Amino acid sequence: MPLPVIPGVLRVSATGLCAGGGHWSNTWHARNDSLLGWSEAGVQAFHDIFKQLYIGPALGGGFTILQQCNTATTLIQIAYTPLDGTSNAYVHATPYAGSESSASLPAEVSFVITIRTALRGRQNRGRIYLPPFSVAHTIANGHLDPGTGTTVLAHLNAVETALETGGAHLGVGSYGPYLGSGSPHFTPVQRFSMDGVADVQRHRKA
Repeated sequence: MPLPVIPGVLRVSATGLCAGGGHWSNTWHARNDSLLGWSEAGVQAFHDIFKQLYIGPALGGGFTILQQCNTATTLIQIAYTPLDGTSNAYVHATPYAGSESSASLPAEVSFVITIRTALRGRQNRGRIYLPPFSVAHTIANGHLDPGTGTTVLAHLNAVETALETGGAHLGVGSYGPYLGSGSPHFTPVQRFSMDGVADVQRHRKA
């Protein structure tokens, strides 16, 4: 199935390996303010900021995503595909490993970042299923330690602020068509949230 055409929007796919086997993948979307095509230089500038979400340095008093993961959980690459239907895609090798010595949660166990926008409807909300964290970031009932969620969101919001300074916004890419919403479109983020209950991504099981 071909990707949709959404002017000014960049599809961002971070991929890596889970501790104990299995692959993880996160797909984000961003839009530049000019709604012009993404050049190689523009993608590089975006990458230099966005990669910090996973590998650091930590911004805004928070912690990066890989800092929550066991050392056997890794990031391999981040791929960028402009959704203008004509521009080249770019792949940036970004090898990096988690920093936690504590055992990893099972590969299929994922805490989730929700992308919330100003518009209602499922097509205007997004969910990012993070790579498995280490058990050091869970509490007695198996839920996410609230302090971890707070610091991850602090870092994510700092990365978003840095992207906005550079002229881009994270948000939700809706591939559609959806009833009443027309063709594929992009909705910029209003806020990010993260609850303490893990989801299960069965395709990540080794």
